[in-house]
Amino acid sequence: MSAKDISFKQVPRQKLAETVSQQLLEAVRDKEPGTQLPSERALVEQLGVGRSTVREALKGLAMIGVIEIRHGQGVFVASHQASVPGAMGFESVEAAKLVEARNIVEPELARLAAARRTEADVEALDEILTAHRKALEEGTPPLLEASRFHIHLAEAAHNPVLSAVVQPFFRLALEKGPKLYELEPEYEEWELQQHMRIFEAVRDQNPALALERTREHVGSMGQHYEADIKRQAE
Repeated sequence: MSAKDISFKQVPRQKLAETVSQQLLEAVRDKEPGTQLPSERALVEQLGVGRSTVREALKGLAMIGVIEIRHGQGVFVASHQASVPGAMGFESVEAAKLVEARNIVEPELARLAAARRTEADVEALDEILTAHRKALEEGTPPLLEASRFHIHLAEAAHNPVLSAVVQPFFRLALEKGPKLYELEPEYEEWELQQHMRIFEAVRDQNPALALERTREHVGSMGQHYEADIKRQAE
């Protein structure tokens, strides 16, 4: 597949920050790894937004392993091998194993974030939560915002090695799709409230509380994963 196989419609200017990344995500979700996206200039023209908006959206998707930005070549749908160990898809990973991996890494990252976060980190997390809330109000599944929260939380720990470790977790969640949002009406609000609680602990520079709340959140996510897998098996 080539760049000409993907096209976009223009985005209303009042929703730029909330819709560009989501539209890009939806456009590439079912594309084969290695599929090239239109050029930056073409995206600007098709979406009807500024170049800085397109670059920010692409950067966010690259951060969570959805796309690969190859300098001098273009932007491509990420290969599983480049972002997920062993080329695993969500369905091939036991929920318990995914939760186990997340529970080893994420609480410690939250603890470090609470101890090391800067004001810029707090502002970035707050902006993501605001976008998350707005997505709920507009009836849009906040899958991207939810993943970006965890990625930025990891970055606030200021340990790039550990931050890189968690990226595959959210690629797995993105591959799974927004089924939890569709099948559990209460899940969207629950997820936002969980993220708010973690954010407050980080903002208030309370490492122990950030660790505790993140561990509780990841444990609860395990229950949602298991319920979804059972539904698929029925």
